[in-house]
Amino acid sequence: MSGCVRRADRQLAGELFDRRVPLYAVDYAFIVAAARRIRHNAYSTPLPPVRSLHYFRGVIEEMLERPPGYREIDALRQILDEQRSR
Repeated sequence: MSGCVRRADRQLAGELFDRRVPLYAVDYAFIVAAARRIRHNAYSTPLPPVRSLHYFRGVIEEMLERPPGYREIDALRQILDEQRSR
């Protein structure tokens, strides 16, 4: 990670703020996207690293349209925690 925040990412964050997108939607999008990446088929082409907030844009919209329940998010968090402890 370069430690720099890209202009496009700042603009997207500002857009999300201006639209009053709730923080839970962004948080859930990070969790869902990370879990999807973990579940990615290990035998297929490896996924490139996430380098931009724009990667999450579609998932954020998905969370706004149909937010998952607390149990689903907790289950995904548990999957991520188990993966991290390996």
